[in-house]
Amino acid sequence: MPRRDLYHDTVRNALIKDGWTIARDPFMLGDPTFRVYADLCVAKTVDTDEQITLTIEVKVFGAASHVTELEKAVGQYALYRSILKHEDSPIQTYLAIPTKIYQTFFQHYIVQNLIQDEQIRLLIFNPDTETIEQWKD
Repeated sequence: MPRRDLYHDTVRNALIKDGWTIARDPFMLGDPTFRVYADLCVAKTVDTDEQITLTIEVKVFGAASHVTELEKAVGQYALYRSILKHEDSPIQTYLAIPTKIYQTFFQHYIVQNLIQDEQIRLLIFNPDTETIEQWKD
């Protein structure tokens, strides 16, 4: 079982406050010979009675090198998205990051280009208030 990120429970609480149901914690992807674990799988029924399911990978960006953390996060994100795509799953993948990291490091043009080029969906959360501040598709 993977180790939980510092903000795992914070993001979990923020999602619950926002009306999401925790479906899996953690969420196993792959098969018996190749297993990986995303942090969360959540579900929510929207206005049209359609259920939306998401997988969430929580990242702290607390290490000395934000670039190294970004490389790891994007690799995990791409792996999870690829597994789901090839299983014909409608589940979308999101990378959850703290507001401060989004407002600083993620504003660098290289990071912005990466987000756009790789079509990375972001969930931006406030760790102090345990709230979701923004969804970026």
